[in-house]
Amino acid sequence: MGDTSRKLWVSLATGLAAAAVEMAVVLPIQAAMGASPALVFQSIAAGAVGRAAALAGGASTVALGVFVHVLISVVAAGLYVFASDRLPVLLRRPVTLGILYGVPCYGVMTFVVIPLSRIGFALPKSLLLFSLSFGTHLFAFGLPIAVVARLLLSAPGVSRPAV
Repeated sequence: MGDTSRKLWVSLATGLAAAAVEMAVVLPIQAAMGASPALVFQSIAAGAVGRAAALAGGASTVALGVFVHVLISVVAAGLYVFASDRLPVLLRRPVTLGILYGVPCYGVMTFVVIPLSRIGFALPKSLLLFSLSFGTHLFAFGLPIAVVARLLLSAPGVSRPAV
């Protein structure tokens, strides 16, 4: 398998892992606030089809929300994986740099993706919600991307990860 093909597969696997980890954190938090998993994914789909259509769409918009969530995760993972060619420190220090990678991931989602979607721009309504969202991007999204990328791209010459 060529280097580019390998990196694409690593990006896919890493993105799937990050999507799963993030939802493992997000879904219980949302459930505690009264939102079902279906509603969480329909809310993600609302970025593409609008809130009314997403809520009326049933299982199809739940599936669309899952797809959009995974797609965004795979793209974010791909950026990290391909950037590691030019910045090998990304693979040498996955814990520190993975957590730091969560910062631009949060920024891009909050200030680019969501405002450009059919949802529109809105900051979290409380310090608690901001903290949960920001922390999730750092520890349940950026960190898993970096750690899984490091594990899957391990090769001779890549030293053991340091914190």
